[in-house]
Amino acid sequence: MFVLVACDVEIAGVVTTPGGEPVAGAELSDADCRAVSGADGRFLTRCARDSYALVVSHPAHAAGEARVDATGATSPPPLAVQLTPWPAGPGLYMEPSLRPLEPVAVQRTVAPDEQRFCVELALVPETGGPVSIFDVHAVDWRVYALDAEGCALRLSRAPGTSWWQPQGARVTEKGRETLATGRERVRFELEAGRYVALAWYDGFLVPLEASDDTWVGWALAVPGA
Repeated sequence: MFVLVACDVEIAGVVTTPGGEPVAGAELSDADCRAVSGADGRFLTRCARDSYALVVSHPAHAAGEARVDATGATSPPPLAVQLTPWPAGPGLYMEPSLRPLEPVAVQRTVAPDEQRFCVELALVPETGGPVSIFDVHAVDWRVYALDAEGCALRLSRAPGTSWWQPQGARVTEKGRETLATGRERVRFELEAGRYVALAWYDGFLVPLEASDDTWVGWALAVPGA
């Protein structure tokens, strides 16, 4: 635990998982107010009389925040901070709950001059507004808006060539930060509608089975999330 000298107010509390398990070694910090939780998840420090937005971080958990008003002469009530453990398996997860996105099958159909990568619309709930995704995945991926027929991506053949040109634009990322190796937080600003994330590797979509035309996809909004 970090204990500062010449400070005025005690700030104490406990860091746990949503299931109540203590989180040892969680760091809390804002300006010159800092603490580290012990084996029982509890922390105690002394800080200047001020208001703090403590960033709470731990290598195995998604970062959290705790706000405390320490402007008074007496110590503020103990804080109860919850940190959600990072998912162990690969995949894409909605924040802040880290609930996994729903897998969906993206079916490719090929015509002489067009390829279509489409999803059954009923399997993908509508969403809208800013969305944050927690990424634990071995490959890169792209987010696409579904059109009225449930197609995330269409490719057309350039006249007189064997080249395929994409007709569906992917959603632009608004922010990406690396939290640890293989773990990133990605943010999007979405219009109302349906979206899927498609696995992507070295410039190519990744099929579920190399022998058929079923491809990896995740619904970008989970019912009840």
